[in-house]
Amino acid sequence: MDAIEIGLSPRFGYTGSDPDLFDCDPTSKPEIYLTLVDLPDDLIVEQKYGLYLRGWNETAQKLNDEKAEGDQVALTIKAALDPDTLEWRWEIFNERIEGEPPRLGFKDAKSIAPNRLGEYADRHLTWGRNSVLGRLEKGPNASELLASSIRQARASFAAGDRSSFNEVIKLTEKVGANFLVPKAQAYEAQLDIHSGMLASGAVSLHDGNMPLRTLGSGSSRLMVAGVQNSGPQQNITLVDELELGLEPHRIMRLLRFLRSGFPQEREAPPIVHQTFLTTHSPVVVCELDVAELYCVRNSAGSVTVRCAQPADGQSETAQRHIRSSPHAFLAPRLLIGEGRTEVGFWRGLDDLWCADEQESFAYQGVVAIDGGGNDNSVKLGLHMQKLGYCCLALLDTDVVVSAANKQKFEEAGGLIAEWADNCDIERRIFLDVPWATVREIVDFALETSGEGRVLSNLRLANKGTADIDRAALDALPESDANREWLASAAILKVERKSGGKEDRSWFKNMTHGEQLGRIVFGCLPEIPQTPLAKTINEVRHWVDA
Repeated sequence: MDAIEIGLSPRFGYTGSDPDLFDCDPTSKPEIYLTLVDLPDDLIVEQKYGLYLRGWNETAQKLNDEKAEGDQVALTIKAALDPDTLEWRWEIFNERIEGEPPRLGFKDAKSIAPNRLGEYADRHLTWGRNSVLGRLEKGPNASELLASSIRQARASFAAGDRSSFNEVIKLTEKVGANFLVPKAQAYEAQLDIHSGMLASGAVSLHDGNMPLRTLGSGSSRLMVAGVQNSGPQQNITLVDELELGLEPHRIMRLLRFLRSGFPQEREAPPIVHQTFLTTHSPVVVCELDVAELYCVRNSAGSVTVRCAQPADGQSETAQRHIRSSPHAFLAPRLLIGEGRTEVGFWRGLDDLWCADEQESFAYQGVVAIDGGGNDNSVKLGLHMQKLGYCCLALLDTDVVVSAANKQKFEEAGGLIAEWADNCDIERRIFLDVPWATVREIVDFALETSGEGRVLSNLRLANKGTADIDRAALDALPESDANREWLASAAILKVERKSGGKEDRSWFKNMTHGEQLGRIVFGCLPEIPQTPLAKTINEVRHWVDA
């Protein structure tokens, strides 16, 4: 966003700083190239920049140095930073120019300059030099009106009672005479308003007597966005962290407005605005169309921008990923589990790893997300991997996953970890943890799911061949068969008479999964060679890589 703002906002004497140089290297020469289409007519005439136009082919997504048939008229602006003086220089660019390239004029730049909507939007609610209201100003110039107001204020002050100043005036006259300070007439108190004290920025919108700049940051941003996108001309809007100060319902309203503006009169042609925005909010991501979402990656100075819409036509699948896992787009590394239990499980382990002075998932840029089933986890991982994210999919092995999808995911750079021996996470836990930990997990299930549900699941999982009550459960001895029995009861689904299946699982939510992770954490040192511990260590190694 800084690059767009700098490239389209020439300012005399505007200087950069060493951090603008790549890696603060004084030998680097930063250059910004911005290509614009849909330009104002007065900028593309021959007397202006008509001889330097280029062509943009929307279908081929290609920029041609000379306009070809079917191309849109385009103009490229170059901003270059001199590493010695740290001053920016703006000029028109194409590959045909010989000799000194033409400069981009200030007035021309003003007509295409972007509006930056950052944390401090209140300045745009005044008639300041570069404010939104100042750009929309029509009629008498604000400076002329201010000059007239200053004269009226001075006349009103002079007509008032100024006797309270008399003693001070006599004293200053005496001091002046003692130091031979020349005096043309007599000293008197007059109102002295400098232009810097009462510039055009001092005129602001008011609600009655209250200036609108006193609105909250969110309301100010909404007002400014509405004003700047309701003008008669196209504009480019830059929005830093759109969610700042806004509730979810107003975020949705602002996004809809930035897309289409307020309803226009039927006869009026549509005015198309362009908006670049950044966000840290899953609410914003969830509201975006897949074609509107771009992922930007910077790898050692090599910047890539990828649209979240896949090139293979899987737009509906990608849109579903945005709706179901918007927070996944806000972290660089994704641990994709089969469901909510896995997400909670890793959150629980992460809490205790942090308490054990290991680096947190957040510090390592990792977030655990619900993949929504094995096959979908791999599809989501493939989608995100292609967008520049680093993904590990942790899969159950009791459900068959498309081998073709797994291969595509791994070819894209994704990693796969699996629970061994046809297991999901619950079964693997019941099979591998010490029997004392199994008892602790069952007690947790009794506490959260209730004794009735736990005993009922055990009867159903045993297909009714053996009854069981609380006393028998408390006395249940350790055996492989009993571990399998408890595991089957913990993940039980039964057929409904009306069709479909009823999920009677004990731990199928994130909160229960977190506690399950905390319980398992305590016994990991006792079972280092089990498949459960090895898989957990494999994931932990990936997190720390």
